[in-house]
Amino acid sequence: MELNNKNTRRILLIITFTILLFLIAQNLTSVWTAIKTIAGFFTPVIVGLCVAFVLNILLSGLENHVFAFMKRSKRKFVRKLCRPVSLILTLLITLGIIVVFIVGIIPELVDLFTSLSETIPKLAGDLMEWIEGLMDKFNIAVDILPNYTIDWERLFDTIIDFLTNSSGDLVGGAVNVTTSILSGAVNAVFSIVIAVYVMAKKERVGHFTTNLIKAIVPQKYADSIFRISSITYSAFSNFISGQLTESLILGTLCFIGMLILRLPNAVIISIAVCITSIVPIVGAFVGVAIGTVLLLIESPIKALIFLSFILILQQVEGSVIYPKVVGKSVGLPGLIVFCAVLVGGNIGGVAGALLGVPLSAVVYTLVKEFINTRVPHEPAPETVPAAAEESQPKPTRRKRKTK
Repeated sequence: MELNNKNTRRILLIITFTILLFLIAQNLTSVWTAIKTIAGFFTPVIVGLCVAFVLNILLSGLENHVFAFMKRSKRKFVRKLCRPVSLILTLLITLGIIVVFIVGIIPELVDLFTSLSETIPKLAGDLMEWIEGLMDKFNIAVDILPNYTIDWERLFDTIIDFLTNSSGDLVGGAVNVTTSILSGAVNAVFSIVIAVYVMAKKERVGHFTTNLIKAIVPQKYADSIFRISSITYSAFSNFISGQLTESLILGTLCFIGMLILRLPNAVIISIAVCITSIVPIVGAFVGVAIGTVLLLIESPIKALIFLSFILILQQVEGSVIYPKVVGKSVGLPGLIVFCAVLVGGNIGGVAGALLGVPLSAVVYTLVKEFINTRVPHEPAPETVPAAAEESQPKPTRRKRKTK
């Protein structure tokens, strides 16, 4: 009787789950809108947890390596000071990086826009002269080129009419923008507070979460959740720490190389290369494209020099730096990394490309564990051609002599 009750419950659960999947598939747009709305309410919490996860990598490194002597101290108050000191230093390092980034890039951006405002009109004039000279060379009349003139009086009248008729919309838009900025600032403050609290009390938060899962989920499934969570944490932390370190090294080498080659806009281009290279494979090409375009406006020769230098640097980075720094931290073959970046980028843009690699590492690890539990481990076959195997002499056994 008990067995029949269990089978009936399983059938009812399967039917209920199938109906839910069918309803979700039929109303996928509404479900996705509801999920985004609910997630919007918890945005400060989600952002705070993400910030805590990233900064915890630096915090753990400081606790376990730099201030490890404080954790091993015989004095209790010294052991308790290890967490606050490491947390304060983590926040100061993060704030210092942000300040250096802002202070270093703003003057460079001003100089860049000033240079572009002076260079682009000159390039446009040179381009028109080149087109006219080319047309004269082939005996083509210059009169066929369109002559664009600007009616300034009409332009000013149009602007005044627009401002007069749309003044209410402009005021409302300004109020909405101001409200969004203030709301974003408040959410940012709350996110930082949540991140600091989670990092300061991470053992207590982890203990509470573990007990909550054990209280809700049966023990067998709880163990699976803990194991998958451990694999996910390792994959994400290794990927983030490896990518950030590799991007910082690549940006620094790019900056040093541009200074040696005396190329302009070294700070902005190196920062662009550093930031974009956080996205594996694809990001480095985006940074190279940005730097090449900025230099091409000023001088094609300098753009060619930069392109040659950065291609050599990427070869060194791909063959030496990346294997040493990142290595096999995520445990994925190169083809799966490439596919994860492309598929993740198509699904969620830059965020999808970033999350695609560690998520693929988690799935890849679980699939390998599943295969190892079902299939006995066998050594991989050696890549020896069949003809070579046949040509090799087979060992002969000597017969024992019988007395």
